[in-house]
Amino acid sequence: MDEIVSPYAEQILKQHLYQGNRNDCAPFTIATLIHSFTNQRVNPIELAQEMNKPVWRKGLPLIRRIPNWATFPWGIVDVLHQFGFAANWRFFVRVEELIESLSSPMLYLPILLSWQPLWAHVMILVAYRMGRGFGFVNTQLAQSELDWLSEDRFLKLWNAAFRCTVIVIP
Repeated sequence: MDEIVSPYAEQILKQHLYQGNRNDCAPFTIATLIHSFTNQRVNPIELAQEMNKPVWRKGLPLIRRIPNWATFPWGIVDVLHQFGFAANWRFFVRVEELIESLSSPMLYLPILLSWQPLWAHVMILVAYRMGRGFGFVNTQLAQSELDWLSEDRFLKLWNAAFRCTVIVIP
């Protein structure tokens, strides 16, 4: 178990979208998944603008995102459901579950958080290598290659978000 790579890694990297200097990691990540697993195409900038607006679900307003800034995990799940994905989110996911999931037909999108300075980010986990850490498809990278975070750095940022994770079954 020195290295585990998701069977979806190559497929997702081929559809990788670059967000540039925008605060739109979640809409770009969602669009990357839509392009990777469906025949549909979405403009991630238009998706971000659409997610800025609350939607009605079960008679209640659902705020998916703080406009032009942070997307909530339930906002990610809501949009993925609209495009036919099975998805949910939860806190306190175990690191062993993340690693084990890589060989399964599921994708994990951990939410990373820094309190000083304040920022959050979401990426698609597609690899783990003992001694190197976790490999992600990261919309903050211009190139379509894995972005590696050491295990210590990843755990520090993920723990700050209470190990909040969006789980997707493509």
